[in-house]
Amino acid sequence: MLANIQGGYLSPPSFNQIKRFVEWNGENFEWVLVVLLCAGLVLSSLHDNKITKMVVEQPQRNDFFFVDYFAIDDDSDAKYRYVPLRVMEVKGNSLVFKVGNVAQTKRLSPTKHVKADRAMHKRYYRKETLELSLAQIADLYQSNAIYAAVRPRNIFVNGWVVMNRSEL
Repeated sequence: MLANIQGGYLSPPSFNQIKRFVEWNGENFEWVLVVLLCAGLVLSSLHDNKITKMVVEQPQRNDFFFVDYFAIDDDSDAKYRYVPLRVMEVKGNSLVFKVGNVAQTKRLSPTKHVKADRAMHKRYYRKETLELSLAQIADLYQSNAIYAAVRPRNIFVNGWVVMNRSEL
C-alpha cells in the first residue's frame, strides 16, 4: 500500500515504498496492462448499456435502435436479422421507425452499422415504416432484441454521417 492512514491522518508513502511499487509494476508490466485493458472494456460496455437504456426509455426523433428484427417479424430472414431502426416520429404511446434495408448476420456495434456513411445511401432504408408501441419497445429491450441504441448530437453517429442537415 502506498499511503497509510493512521489516526485519521494520511501519511505520504516513503521513497522505498514508491521504489518497490515502481519495481513491481516494471516486473509485472504486462499484467498491469491486461488489467487496465479489461477494466477499460468493462467501463466502456457499462457506458454503452447506460446510453442504450436512456435512449430506449426516453426516445426522441432521429434516435437509432439496433435490433434483432426476427424478434419483431418472424417472417423475416432468420440469417440476416440485425438491422438499424431510425425513429421518425414519436407519437403518444408509439414510435414510427424507418427500417434498415441492410441486414447483418451478427450483432454489430452502431459504428459498424453506419460505417462509411452507409445511412446516406438511397437504399439503406426500406420504403415502408414500422410502428411499435412503447410497451413493445420495452419488451424488446428486456429480451435483448434491442441490443444498442444511440442518439446523434447532430448529423453524425461516432463520426459517420447518418442524416442530412435538413432532417434535424
